[in-house]
Amino acid sequence: MCQTAHQTAQSIDSPHRCACNRTGDFHSGREVPGGHDLEYPEVRFPTRELFAEIGEEKLRALVWRHHSLLRQNAEIGHLFAADDAVFAARMQVIASFFVEACGGPAAYSATEGDNVCIRTRHFPFEVDERAREIWLENLCRVLEESALSEKLRDRYWSWLEAMSIRMINRRRTKAQPLRFSWDEARRRFLPEE
Repeated sequence: MCQTAHQTAQSIDSPHRCACNRTGDFHSGREVPGGHDLEYPEVRFPTRELFAEIGEEKLRALVWRHHSLLRQNAEIGHLFAADDAVFAARMQVIASFFVEACGGPAAYSATEGDNVCIRTRHFPFEVDERAREIWLENLCRVLEESALSEKLRDRYWSWLEAMSIRMINRRRTKAQPLRFSWDEARRRFLPEE
């Protein structure tokens, strides 16, 4: 089936015309080829080395800074709580996920459970390819500001860049989302000095 709204408004007997660029009669036995939503890359979580280098407090500050920038963004800021107390409470949960994922205490799974499906958790929010790129751009800025070694910036980026594809839950294009290595991200997202 095509994914356009006007298809359902057509008469059953009218010729098929929609965004799939196919024409024909609905009753002609025609088929729409199968497909898939997204190809998900392998996600490699960071080693405990990252947590050992940065520690819980600095990791929480990095997560807070990243999400604070996102909250201020004109395009996707509406996805974050406007109320400061609600935002702060949510950030505690999100930061706990990052701390645990990087080898710190298991505070996240103790309160939220260990069945973490990033796409499902983000489904209440409309996250498309553009929102993902904004998320990545701000992550790149925060990592560049961070005290992490270059090696660990690259590892942290690689983990989240691959995982960020799983946040996409509203597609705007059939093309696979763009992928960026840490070096490519810096060239793309950071202003030239």
